[in-house]
Amino acid sequence: MGLAGERLGDLRAIRPRATGRLLGAVDAALEEVDPRRLVRAALGKAEGGLHAGGHFIGARRVAVLAVGKAATGMSRGAADTLGPLVSRGLVVTDQAEEAPGWAEVLVGGHPVPDEGSVRAAERAIDMAQGVGPDELLLALVSGGGSALLEAPAEGLSLDDIQDLNDQLLRSGAPIETINRVRQSVSRVKAGRLAARCRSPVVTLMVSDVGDDPAVVASGPTVTAPRSPASLSETLDRYPIRGSTAERVRRVADAGVERFGTHRVPGKDLALILADGMTAGRAAVRFLSSAGLDVSPVPERLAGDTEEAVLRELEATPAGTVRVLAGETTVEVRGPGKGGRNQHAAVAAGIEIAGSRHRFLAFGTDGVDGPTDAAGGCVDGATVTDPAPARRHLDACDSYPYLEAAGGLLRTGRTGTNVADLWIVDRSGNGPATERIVIS
Repeated sequence: MGLAGERLGDLRAIRPRATGRLLGAVDAALEEVDPRRLVRAALGKAEGGLHAGGHFIGARRVAVLAVGKAATGMSRGAADTLGPLVSRGLVVTDQAEEAPGWAEVLVGGHPVPDEGSVRAAERAIDMAQGVGPDELLLALVSGGGSALLEAPAEGLSLDDIQDLNDQLLRSGAPIETINRVRQSVSRVKAGRLAARCRSPVVTLMVSDVGDDPAVVASGPTVTAPRSPASLSETLDRYPIRGSTAERVRRVADAGVERFGTHRVPGKDLALILADGMTAGRAAVRFLSSAGLDVSPVPERLAGDTEEAVLRELEATPAGTVRVLAGETTVEVRGPGKGGRNQHAAVAAGIEIAGSRHRFLAFGTDGVDGPTDAAGGCVDGATVTDPAPARRHLDACDSYPYLEAAGGLLRTGRTGTNVADLWIVDRSGNGPATERIVIS
């Protein structure tokens, strides 16, 4: 049974069979991107070093730096495989968890960095600088690491970085754009952490932002090109305002060369072990095995949340199911409570009202916005009156609506993070009056 199933198992007996299949797909997706299993499969000990993704890297000892929401699981996978080859380690994540005995565990802020994030970055810098000539640095990087590990560029304070992050997260900018901005104002992003290490750096990633290693957690150990023009364009395009934006422009314009860094070609290795498409393919396999007519390849999910809901509902042929993986955006309006997946579920509930269709949206980390829900699941009977549902959407207040309707999906923190998964089910199983109750 998967991570979601462990927390929702006592509800399986009362859920409609068709809805149970969707939640079974959640289980399958999360099992496929279990970080401990992924690292164990990617690493292997070898005489004089280790194998990573089929590549041999020579080293007598390994220092492990794990950063992100999947950091604990990834560090356990390294411990399982490498054993005494690991000399020391640092695990930086969003909640205190039991890690291997060789690891120091630090908790940073998320989604906005805090003092813990700064302490973690200073410890990571110390570790990178202390890696000896007979060692290598094994960086285990996952989504969430951008906020969890932060060292503001010279001329910026933590308050500046917090204000910038808060504005970016509310702006509706895609996460790839947000991370590119973050790279411009940090001493540990865009490969700058790796630049402090004299030895080879092997980076294994569980990605929440697709297949570009330089964007995952803003690339602490992967060099990325940086342009002050693109930063200025982002600050102009999205509602990033105030004195913080002006300070960020000045620091970025003045510091491109000073903070830029390049590693020796061929010295390092960076591999993405899994991303949202990995989870999506597992969901497709599960739904296909249940006898549903599923599009064989998951689609990439992006763009404005409500626009994406309309687009994907229309693109799913009657009688079929489609799986989508990625991340949409919401420009936050007002002080409402919710997250982008809950927002998507309410928007879908309005559109499929009175039909035999279902829609599920969840964050694979188990956290959707500043709430205790991972997302939502709706059917044709969830929204009986579109007017209050629309008012909740307009106020970005999807959580209370779904809670009252019994449509919140709660998994708890999953220990992994490959962004979001949506399932659009137009297979027509079950009457329109059959209620979903999953919370």
